[in-house]
Amino acid sequence: MKAPGSSLLKVVGILYVIFAGLGIIFGLIGLAGLAALGAVLGISTGLLTLSALIALASAAFRLFVGIVGVKNSNNLEKAGFLRTLGIVDVVLAGASVLFGLFLLGFASAILELIGLVLPILFLIGASKNVAAAGAPRSE
Repeated sequence: MKAPGSSLLKVVGILYVIFAGLGIIFGLIGLAGLAALGAVLGISTGLLTLSALIALASAAFRLFVGIVGVKNSNNLEKAGFLRTLGIVDVVLAGASVLFGLFLLGFASAILELIGLVLPILFLIGASKNVAAAGAPRSE
């Protein structure tokens, strides 16, 4: 039996892996650029470096969520764990929207809202599997 949320989890999981991989690559390039900038100008890039490290951690988390989501998309026994990952990701994406709104302005918050779509879709797919896991099965 195919889990009802498996297709959504697979598609979103694959997108997570792609975007997280790109995020990690660009984050590492950004860190290298910040180190070079600090060395050339002789200035501290502490806050920018912290921001880049947070972006890298976020990309690594999304990579983990994507891989686990694809791997367990049809496994109803892991549905609760996937839903928990989805909830954590929605909360983190929501915090990013608030951060963008209050510190970076309205345009950044709009972009962050677009970034909230994938976590919500992941959560919907995982929730469908949780509901199916709780339903009686006919085999």
